[in-house]
Amino acid sequence: MAIIYGKPDSEIELLNRSPDSVKKIEDVEIIHRKLKNQLAEEKKDFFNKVPSIISSEEIKLEKIRYEEKLTEQKFDEKLQQLENEKAKGGISSISAPLRSFFIKNYSKRKEINRIKDLQEKQLSYIKEWKERPDQIFKQTRHETISKLNEISDVKEDPFFAGAKGEVQALEKLKQLSNEFHVFCGLRLILAYPVSYRGKRKSLRSAQMDFIVISKRGVVLVEVKNWSNNYANQRHQLKAHEQVDRAGLVLWIALKSSWWSPKNPPVTKVLLSMQGNIKYDPNYKFVSVTDLNKINYFLESRQERFSEKEVQRLVDRIKKWYK
Repeated sequence: MAIIYGKPDSEIELLNRSPDSVKKIEDVEIIHRKLKNQLAEEKKDFFNKVPSIISSEEIKLEKIRYEEKLTEQKFDEKLQQLENEKAKGGISSISAPLRSFFIKNYSKRKEINRIKDLQEKQLSYIKEWKERPDQIFKQTRHETISKLNEISDVKEDPFFAGAKGEVQALEKLKQLSNEFHVFCGLRLILAYPVSYRGKRKSLRSAQMDFIVISKRGVVLVEVKNWSNNYANQRHQLKAHEQVDRAGLVLWIALKSSWWSPKNPPVTKVLLSMQGNIKYDPNYKFVSVTDLNKINYFLESRQERFSEKEVQRLVDRIKKWYK
């Protein structure tokens, strides 16, 4: 197994952007699938129960309406009882009208209004269940939906594809023998800007996905996990130019070290995870390969360094992490 140093930068950044439940890149798709399936099952169960819920709520509405009738009867009986007592002389002709007025305009009205409010609320509730069950489902599953949306945002972010590609590439590079040293996510800044392609002082720093060191040389690997659509778009900085610029920065940084092999050549490789980026003759020193061929590319190169020189290069690059 290859000797690995550090972690891919994109993986670290993606985990920082992700919910706490995401501990590694693979978790994004696992959690997304789990939440999506869970929500689908809950939705199916929910909508299967909607007709019975509506039926149950309509029964409650009928009970409220029946309560209104009973209440009307109850107060009508009180008023009739009052009239009967008045006719028998049980109450005075002055207090009877007052008591009757109080029953009709306060006690009865208050109770009937309360029941009518209940009816209106129940009718509105039933209407919502009939016309907007989706909204009710979303409200009752708000937490699960929020978690799914949060993880979906991570999954659909183009940055996720890049991070996933780098992690897959690293898993492949790990299969190399321990003759190979693989450095992940290194950013180098030169002491001064240098010229690139005729543009004076146009280059000073570069971000590098992987640097592979062995007796077979120094290889800079830039990973691109681009979809066909994205690969066909015009980009401000071409993928070939990115690795070309980074290779120049790495070469300058290495040759400036007195203890490294003198002027160690840097091989620049563009690793197209989906095999949709082709060799560009405008960048003739940038090789293009895919995930299935990268290890063969690295293993089949001729040896050019001694073990002592390899160790010097490794020690030099390890210091750049500090």
